Formats: sequence, C-alpha cells, structure tokens
Amino acid sequence: MADSGIPRSATVKNIMFSLCGAQAEPHVLQVIKDLLTKRETVENRQEKFSRLVEDILKHESFNKALFVLKNASTKFRENATFPQVVSRLYYIAQEPSDYNKAEEWAKKAIDRAPDISYIADTLGQVYKNRLLRLGTGPDEIMRMADKAFTAFEDVEKKADKEEPQQMDTEGTASFADTFNNRGLFGFIQVAKIAFEKLSDQQLKATLIQNREKEVQDKFEFFEWYLTYSTPNETTLEPDYFWKDVALCYEHYTTKAAADSTSFPGLLDCLNQGLFRSRGKRAGFQEEEKSGFDLEEIQRELKNHYEENVDDVQVAERYILSNIILGNRMPDSPQLASVEELQTIILRFLATERRHRSPEFYLLVLLLWLFPEEQPPVLQDEDDEEVEQAPTDRQPGQLPLDLGSGPDLHQHVTFMEEAYERSSYAKYLRSRYLLPLFFLGKESGLNKWIHKSRLDAIVEQTVDAMLAGENNPTDSEKQSLIEHMWNEGDVWQLPEIQNILRPVMVHDNKVDVCAGGWKEKVSTEVEPKDPTLSTIYLGFNIKGPVLVKVGVPHVNND
Repeated sequence: MADSGIPRSATVKNIMFSLCGAQAEPHVLQVIKDLLTKRETVENRQEKFSRLVEDILKHESFNKALFVLKNASTKFRENATFPQVVSRLYYIAQEPSDYNKAEEWAKKAIDRAPDISYIADTLGQVYKNRLLRLGTGPDEIMRMADKAFTAFEDVEKKADKEEPQQMDTEGTASFADTFNNRGLFGFIQVAKIAFEKLSDQQLKATLIQNREKEVQDKFEFFEWYLTYSTPNETTLEPDYFWKDVALCYEHYTTKAAADSTSFPGLLDCLNQGLFRSRGKRAGFQEEEKSGFDLEEIQRELKNHYEENVDDVQVAERYILSNIILGNRMPDSPQLASVEELQTIILRFLATERRHRSPEFYLLVLLLWLFPEEQPPVLQDEDDEEVEQAPTDRQPGQLPLDLGSGPDLHQHVTFMEEAYERSSYAKYLRSRYLLPLFFLGKESGLNKWIHKSRLDAIVEQTVDAMLAGENNPTDSEKQSLIEHMWNEGDVWQLPEIQNILRPVMVHDNKVDVCAGGWKEKVSTEVEPKDPTLSTIYLGFNIKGPVLVKVGVPHVNND
C-alpha cells in the first residue's frame, strides 16, 4: 500500500479507528500493539522502535510517527506501552531531543501501569540520557543524577515485587518470565556517567561517599548474575554490560573487578584471558591468571580462613580457591588435601543443614562425589581380609570415615532447595544456568574440570580452523565458537574427550559413590534415549547437570 502512495501512518490510523470502535477486541488490540511497539532483535541487538515505526520515521517523518502513537495512546487509554513509546520518540528520535516532553509522557505511562517495572524504566532512561548530554555544570549534573538514581531505584523495587505471569494484564507488558535487571544496571550507568562528568573533586568525593555502598551491592549482584547464567546457551550479554559494571565499581572503590576473590569472582578468574571472557569482550587489557597468581590468592584466603574459622563464607572461598588452583597447577605444593577440605566443611555440615547456600552444597558435592566407584564388599567379622573400597584421594590422604560422609541424594536435594530459597531462582528465571565444573578423569581435587578449560580447547581449535583465512574478524571467530557449542561439536573434540570422564546411566539416573557407598543422583536424562553411549556429569549453581554427547544443550533438571 505504501508503494501505491498510501502513507503507512494513514493506514495504521485507519486500522485503529475502523477495527476497534468503542471497545477493541483483545486480539485486535494485540495486533496494533505489536505493530507499534514490538521491537525486533537483530544480531543480539534490539531495534529502537517497532519495524512499522522505524519505517514511518524513515519514509515519512518524526511528526507522522508521533501523530500515530499519540492517537494510539488516546484511543487505548488504559494501555501504558503507547505513551511509553511516545516518550522514547521524544528523547531518541527527535532532533534535538525534547527531554521535558519525554519526561511528561514517561510519567503518563507510569500513571497507567504504576506497578510495572518495564514501564517505570523509561523515566530513568530519560534522565540518564539527559545526564549523558549535559555540559560540565556540576550542580546540574548532581541534580539530574539524583533524579535518575531515584527513578532506577523505583524500577528495582517494582521488579523485585513482580512475579511470573503477573505482568501480562491489559496488554501492558509481556515480560512475565524474565526478571527486569534494568533498574540495577541503569543505576550503575548513572553512577558511572556522573563520576566521569564531574570535575569538581569535592563533589566527586561526595558522590562516592553517598553511592559507594549501593555501587558495591550492584556490582556483587552482576558478578554472580553473569558468572552463573547467560541469556541462553549461545547468546552473550552485550559487551558494554560488564564494561560499565566493572568501570563503575573501580571508580567508586579503586578496586579492579578482575581481582575479586568472592565466590563468583574465583569461579570467573580462570576465564580471564580467553577470547570469550567478559573482560576481553568489554575491551579490557586482560591477561590469564598465572599459577603463581592463584597460589597467592589461595595463600591469602587460607590466612583469612585461619583468622575466621567460624565464618562459613570465608571457608567456602578457601575451599574453592584450592579447586581453582588445582585446575591451573595440579602439582602445586600449596594445594590442600581433599581430606583437609572435607574436614573444614564437615564443621558446618551438621549445623543449619537445610539453610546453607547453593555454593555450600556445590562444594559438598564436589568434595564427596566419586562417580563409578564400586562400593565396599562387606564381610563377616571372622573373615581375615576385608576388601577395601577404592579411594579417590591425593597421595598421603587418609580414607574418609564411611560413617561421616554426607548423604548425596539428600544434599543434591538441599542444593536444589537452596537455589529455590535464595534470590537466584527469582533473578535467574528464564536464563540458562552455565555449567561451572565437569567431571574429569583425574583424581582428588583435580577431578573437577572448570569450564574454562573446555573453552580454551574450543578457542584453540577455532584459531587453527581460521589459520588459513585472511585476517578473520572477531565476529567470525565468535560465530564459529558459538556454532561449535550450539551444534554439540565441542563434545567430539579428542582434547575434550581425553579430559572428561563419562558416567554410567541406569534407569535414567547416574550412579555415584560417596565414601565408597553407591548412591543415585536424581538428575535425569530426558528424553530417555537408549542410543546414547556417552554422558558427562557437570554442575551449575542449581545442581548436577548431564551433557548428552551429540545433543547441543545441557539439561538443567
């Protein structure tokens, strides 16, 4: 119709008024809403407006797009998304931006949907963009930053209260299955922008004093959020995401994000230096941590633990630092024995048994899970010899008292319950939980293979594949790496098969042993496929996962 000379804006206006009458049918409203508000995702980037609005802006004018959306906002008075898009038009599409009008329409949208975080986010974006384009006047920078902080704090509060399926009412929003992190990230961006704009050192010091604690809290959120999960199996967070978080954290604390020794920080440190690491993608000059670096971290955490032996989180970090060190330097003389680490965690195992963190139960399972061992053969007391259960320990390690080992089935359940009980279940809903460790062929602490070792092998393989190309781009390399993971090609690489240990599955359950006693881990392979010959065992922050060779994904059951 547009090719015939009928403007798109006139067509959509006629559709609204001819089909909707006094009360629009829900399915008709949904079609119009999609036409005017649904933004397409292209190459991991979301378009600024719907395809139709983009075409009206391109082929007609800003005023025509504004005319259509204002009519939609008037016609559908209860719907918040139309005034929301009008606001975005004013500060994104208009030249120059009209921030006063954008603020006015963002507030109209909030009035229509006062409890929806995605609607509230637009007001914060208006203030953030206005702050970004301000000059160097310190008072105006502080005033606008405070308005933006307040707006994004409001988004965060509303997002925390939202439950799945709550938000799809009155055609207002359709993000029910996803936690909205825009309030948290918007706050970080505003803090970073304000810090970098202020030249007055006294005002900058005031800003740091007022906002440092909040910046640290939000950094900690994104540190575990990005370590434990990703949007889906192949899609990565935008490169600027971690860049803004890490730079803001460094501005307000003078600490480098890459030096964090929190539990998720330790889990991520072996990724550093890899092509797909979040630091590399953010454009940071990031080097791989050496064995000496990891020994120093382990030494510091050991000293910290010895000074705080009753602090379970300190104990968790010390235990994990040994597992991480074992992945980089399996022969390091500083490595603690499995028995020593088991003794540490046993002190906490008997107390608050059902109220520990997912991280705690992850360590319990890593320290006691010995797949495919045979249980001991029990004999009468009169027998002269008793067959000993095979051990999975480092040289010099004493066997674990069989009566003191944890009930694995129970602790798998505890870990799943801890995940649901913690904030992770709410904040990570709909996201893909990244595998953190895989079972390897070695013994002791070295039997758990950090996923970074697989990523390094895949990266080397892709580099070899592209060696004959003329100056391959980073995007080509990234695409090929994603393809290998998505298609399951990584599990066919001999280098990976040589370090991972297959597990046996009986009746869709994995046989594992703890202290020599055989148990069954409740994680199941679905659908049941008798043709599968190789299955690998791993863990994410929720519990055990099974990799089915030849199938491109990991079960998170």
